[in-house]
Amino acid sequence: MATTGAGDDEAAAAEGMWRATDLLWAYLTEDQGRVRSGLEGLGREQLAHMLGWQVLDHDMVFEDLGEPSMSVAVLDQVAALAPLECELMMTTAVRKAVVAGTGLMAGGLDDFPLDAQVHALTVLMAVLLLEAHGRPGALGFVAESADDFVRRGHPRPYPAP
Repeated sequence: MATTGAGDDEAAAAEGMWRATDLLWAYLTEDQGRVRSGLEGLGREQLAHMLGWQVLDHDMVFEDLGEPSMSVAVLDQVAALAPLECELMMTTAVRKAVVAGTGLMAGGLDDFPLDAQVHALTVLMAVLLLEAHGRPGALGFVAESADDFVRRGHPRPYPAP
């Protein structure tokens, strides 16, 4: 049985970081084609690395912004870009979270398939950034994050979409 080394884990984490960033960019630029194709061909491990990065990134953004409002109109607009099955799961989970008085991150995503979890968390990130910074500021945030990845020694491990 082959084992993976620290370098393999770091490369997988870097790929997850970039793929999560590219998907967020696609949502923020309202590029439905890239949103819907953003997870094509990815295996379970790749999706898990993406999701792991998104959870860390979401928590960091949420901590920086406090608890920004999330308007239903913006949520609906961003969620409409997701693949249909993901959009339906997410809107159902949001409604359940509202009725229960909890946040979506408080267990609302755990029952989703990995790809739907990735889309749902990306939608939440996009809405948080749009509400706090508007579209230009949200895109600036993502571009700055990507530049920081490169500065920290994590260049894009695959061709830019």
